[in-house]
Amino acid sequence: MKKNTGKLMGALLILVMLTGMLSLGAAAESAPSGTITVLSFTEYHAAVQAAIDAYTALNPNVTVNLEEYPYAEYNDAVTIKLGSQSQDFDVVMTDATMVSSYAYRGWISSMDAYFTQDEKALFASALVKTGAFEGQFMAPPLCNSCQALFYNKDLLDAAGIAYPSQNPAKRLTWEEIVTMSQQVMESLNDKTIYGLTFEQVDRPYQILPLPNSLGATAFGEDGLTVDGYLNSDNFKKAMQWYSDIHNVANISPKGTTAADSNGLFMAGKIVFLTGNIFNYNTFGKTEGLNWGYTAFPYFADGAAATPTDSWHVGLSSGSQNVPTAVDFIKYFTLGEGNSIFLETRGAFAATISALEKYSSDAKYDEFPLSIFRLASYEAQNTAFPRPSTLAYGEFETIIGSTFSDIRNGVDVTEALDSAVSQLDTQLTMYQ
Repeated sequence: MKKNTGKLMGALLILVMLTGMLSLGAAAESAPSGTITVLSFTEYHAAVQAAIDAYTALNPNVTVNLEEYPYAEYNDAVTIKLGSQSQDFDVVMTDATMVSSYAYRGWISSMDAYFTQDEKALFASALVKTGAFEGQFMAPPLCNSCQALFYNKDLLDAAGIAYPSQNPAKRLTWEEIVTMSQQVMESLNDKTIYGLTFEQVDRPYQILPLPNSLGATAFGEDGLTVDGYLNSDNFKKAMQWYSDIHNVANISPKGTTAADSNGLFMAGKIVFLTGNIFNYNTFGKTEGLNWGYTAFPYFADGAAATPTDSWHVGLSSGSQNVPTAVDFIKYFTLGEGNSIFLETRGAFAATISALEKYSSDAKYDEFPLSIFRLASYEAQNTAFPRPSTLAYGEFETIIGSTFSDIRNGVDVTEALDSAVSQLDTQLTMYQ
């Protein structure tokens, strides 16, 4: 009996040792290793490199190379590199608007096998939507964006107008903005001062929320149909307002570009400016500028719709080291690497936990950092993504020109019908 017990104990000991060795082997096999290359753009260098450095410090068996191009050249670089079926890249930075296009062309792979439903739910829902293509999750968001309405306190004081509330429940309507702007302009009687302009004048990121507020969208659900959407009654109504503020009410300047908007506001020439929340930093350092902020406006007979989204991260279809590439992407978007990126860049968060921190952390109680609290609300309640379409590049070019024409007095119906006709031609290549 003792002999049998001894044999049994010996067998168990061997089994335990083998199990331990197998576990160690599996752990070693699953640990990230090898080399991956990240394709990014130079303007984000410091933040991306900081996240890479932190990742490689945690994973000494991994080498992460970073290949970068200036933002203005980035999409062309991606087209050349990935369009040639290159296997040199593993991780690809992609603007939210290009996720569908990259996925359609087979340049990035589905991430559904690597991100659980619970993990996807950690991101703001609007960003999960723009990171998907044909029902598959293609690219998790890296960061987010949000817009607010900045105002010049001194100009409002001159007209005896009370400062708008920071409470999004009390946001102004576009109609109220026109009235208030007219009051200030009449009080000052200075032809160099205007009531309202957009930081990204004529660009879809800031202008599309106008028709979105009235329930209009530029595309149908298929992302390939514009007739009946881009020229719908509510889209025309919003664009007529955009035309009128430049040509009838004359509260907004013509002949300016996006490069001019912030400078005009900082010079005290604009009462209201729609702009990125991070302008708080620049405006706070501008001598003599007495400013405040409020929520992005909406139309009185519509609903709040605010600009959103930013950069996402994709897995290159040509990756030769998928396990490590995926591990880095998860670290970069959901792990400590994301916190490092956001802090280094000064970017707005894409995860719900970070958004909730803006609401609970006392750091954001007081002006001007309280603008992040407003942004957190918008990201979770009013965010309206740009269209998800394979032809976003073509759309952006055509609609930008169309918005410019409308701003300069071209008939709204004529301008939008022309845009539909041009886009219909471009969209045939995807149908």
